[in-house]
Amino acid sequence: MSVADETGVTPAANRPRPRRWLARLGSGLLRFALLTLAGLLLAGIVHIVTVLRVPLLATRDAAAVYAALGMNGHAELVTPPPAGLPAMLDADPNSVAAVCSYDLAAGPLRVVARTGSLPLGLTVHRRGGGIAYAITDRAAIRGVLEFVLMTQEQLDERLANDEEGETARELRVVSPSPHGLVVARVVVRRAFDRGEAEALATGVACGLAD
Repeated sequence: MSVADETGVTPAANRPRPRRWLARLGSGLLRFALLTLAGLLLAGIVHIVTVLRVPLLATRDAAAVYAALGMNGHAELVTPPPAGLPAMLDADPNSVAAVCSYDLAAGPLRVVARTGSLPLGLTVHRRGGGIAYAITDRAAIRGVLEFVLMTQEQLDERLANDEEGETARELRVVSPSPHGLVVARVVVRRAFDRGEAEALATGVACGLAD
């Protein structure tokens, strides 16, 4: 509490000093602004580094690593991985996986898989990562899963060549990129099922469509 002198005037030393509080407030705001600016700068640096690393990471995805597999027209096992190649990141010890690499520059790809007593699933992985399409043996017709994989341009051309009024019987799947990987996975229920699972997975055919 301020005490007035005999004249009734509060001494200057005891008067409140609003400038000191204003100085503290200004210093706090300046510090906050500097911290915010530093955070934005750090976020910008992280973003730039991430963007620059995208091409490098894209060359290390499954479609790039297994690009040479399945070129003989049939899926090739990747569980366990072939010599010199890394294992799949999402490998499941209770399943068998085989892959077919594709390059749609040569034309649409026809994928045919015969089902059996073990659960079977097919997924299409585009180059750079991400699943473009997935189907399981529940969609099989008379024990066969079949679809034709193509680019949007190839689909447009195929639709233009369809006869008027004719409904296409084939299942057509558009790949967002001309390069990628078809992965066949078969669930292994019991240890002695592995041989059958590998036969189903490697029995997936992947060749140029007619």
